[in-house]
Amino acid sequence: MKQWRKAGIIIFWLLLWELFAGLVNNSFLLVGPIESVKALSRLLQQQEFYGILWKSSRGILSAYLLSFLLALILSYLSYRNSLLEDFLKPGVFVLRSLPVASFIIILLFFLGRDKLSFTISGFMSFPIFYINLLEGFHKTDHKLLEMAEVFHFSLYRRLRYIHLPAVYPLLLGAAKLAMGLSWKSGIAAELIGQVGKSIGYQLMEAKVSLEMADVFAWSIVIIALSQCWEILVILLIKGLCRKGCA
Repeated sequence: MKQWRKAGIIIFWLLLWELFAGLVNNSFLLVGPIESVKALSRLLQQQEFYGILWKSSRGILSAYLLSFLLALILSYLSYRNSLLEDFLKPGVFVLRSLPVASFIIILLFFLGRDKLSFTISGFMSFPIFYINLLEGFHKTDHKLLEMAEVFHFSLYRRLRYIHLPAVYPLLLGAAKLAMGLSWKSGIAAELIGQVGKSIGYQLMEAKVSLEMADVFAWSIVIIALSQCWEILVILLIKGLCRKGCA
């Protein structure tokens, strides 16, 4: 039943999209789903397309992973040391609050184009992981920690059997949110920084040449990549946490 409902919702939005495209009736402004799929089909037949996907995906996903590992370490250290938590608060606040476009322009002067997407994706996803993991550590049951102290639990056993169940729900939400933001900010960095042979650059070229079908096709690619990697990451986290808590 749920599958039929999801299919119905998707069909509704596609029909609404096609309706708006028909009302606008200008392919330089808006194209419908059929034209977008045709453009996507043309892209899939180009060998260069897959090299572009690899370049953008490699930078964004490696930044996502690195930001998670760094946030995991720093959030636990901040949980154990309130001075470090207070010390990191201003930096985390700036990363959360500064508009992506401003961040891209500032870093473009220091890093150049090649490292821009990687850096922006990492900086944008780090606060999400850090804040949620830190909150999860703080929500750990103190009675369980006292019991672990009495029975001389090792750090590994405390993390696995006590902290992990507390962090797990927040980690799932953070992983989903950070994945979407990593792709959006990373592609924006490629576009503004005009990084050659990247998805962002292809979007810019399509817009400049008024190929709106290609703009929508590349947008579909971005959404699909973000969604697929989000599903894979969530399945991985669930599997590891289920095994770790057992």
